[in-house]
Amino acid sequence: MLEFYNRLSISKKLNFMSISTALIAGILSVIFILLYQYYSEKSNVENANQTLTKILAKNIAPALLFDDSKNIKESLLSLSYEKRVKQAFAMDDKWKLLGSYSRDNSPTNAKLANLNSKTEQFWDGWDLYTINSINIDDKDIGSLVIVTSMDEFIMHIAREAFFISLFIIFGVALAYKYHAVLSKEILMPISKLNESTNIIIETKALTARVGVYNDDEIGELAKNFNVMLDKLYQSHDELNKQKDLMAYKAHHDELTGLPNRALFNDRLEFAIIKASRRESVVAVFFLDLDRFKEINDTYGHDAGDEVLKVFAQRLRESIRAEDTLARMGGDEFMIIIEDHVNPDTSTVVAQKIVDSMKKPIELEANTLKLSTSIGIALYSQDAEEAQELIKNADLAMYDAKQSGRDNFKFYKSK
Repeated sequence: MLEFYNRLSISKKLNFMSISTALIAGILSVIFILLYQYYSEKSNVENANQTLTKILAKNIAPALLFDDSKNIKESLLSLSYEKRVKQAFAMDDKWKLLGSYSRDNSPTNAKLANLNSKTEQFWDGWDLYTINSINIDDKDIGSLVIVTSMDEFIMHIAREAFFISLFIIFGVALAYKYHAVLSKEILMPISKLNESTNIIIETKALTARVGVYNDDEIGELAKNFNVMLDKLYQSHDELNKQKDLMAYKAHHDELTGLPNRALFNDRLEFAIIKASRRESVVAVFFLDLDRFKEINDTYGHDAGDEVLKVFAQRLRESIRAEDTLARMGGDEFMIIIEDHVNPDTSTVVAQKIVDSMKKPIELEANTLKLSTSIGIALYSQDAEEAQELIKNADLAMYDAKQSGRDNFKFYKSK
């Protein structure tokens, strides 16, 4: 039973619950009412029969004393006004039948032979036998037996049960309609909550919210569901930020915020692919901050970091926004310049960088002058592979350092 019930939808469960509850309550009520009526009527019939038998026994006593069968019969015929009385028998003290009455002219009751004057009252099916002694001056002269039938009452009970059942069916139908109206207020928020949940599952839209339609437990569930979505969104947003931060740190230099070696290599590979398709030129600059070790040794690493930041900022200001500037490590930086329209582009950019370093910087009450040595290698003139270009630009940078620093050199194959 429970397994069947558990497989039903909530709406069917509510329908089943309301109908079954109404039916059980109705059936139990009918049974209680009918049983109460039955036993009440049964008790009433017993009391009424005892009273009737006693009265009739007193009335029939003189006729029985004088063996007046005519008066006995007339007295018994008075029972025709009692619709419940089925039969009546007047017996002498020897239990001999002196007179009888039968509503349906049925033959003498065969049970009389098994009765005696000491029996007072008993039931045989729907028939009640009531026996009362007939006496005069405290002397028993006979007995009166009255048989009362409950058949008419049973038919009355059956008719009542039929009409009550009709009222129950009508009441169940009315309750079902009323239930349908009320259950809609329960099922609608649940249905909306289910729809919203499915949408969130399908779209992964944690910014979506479910509607709150009432202030009961379902409304509280919807509110808590929205709170859960807020928490999930915050956690998801925090995780994304952490992932973005980790991804950023994996590809950027922590001190200057510039792309690191890994990201630089990816962009150089991509730039070479584009240049190969377009048959254009890519310039790779290898830059080294002159005498950086002396700055570190003299002023300390914190001061050296500040110098690297200034150096990176001046490099940014010397190139285009679409060009790539990366810190390779220590005081080494690299630049990718794509789409050389003019052969002198690299020369102009390199000279601009050298000139930008001439402005002195203030560091701990000291004035420092910066300079850089730059090596330049061109794709595909100097190399066609990324690592080969970096190597050749590095060689050109050492050539610039050997030429007195604070200048730039293009790679020359030997």
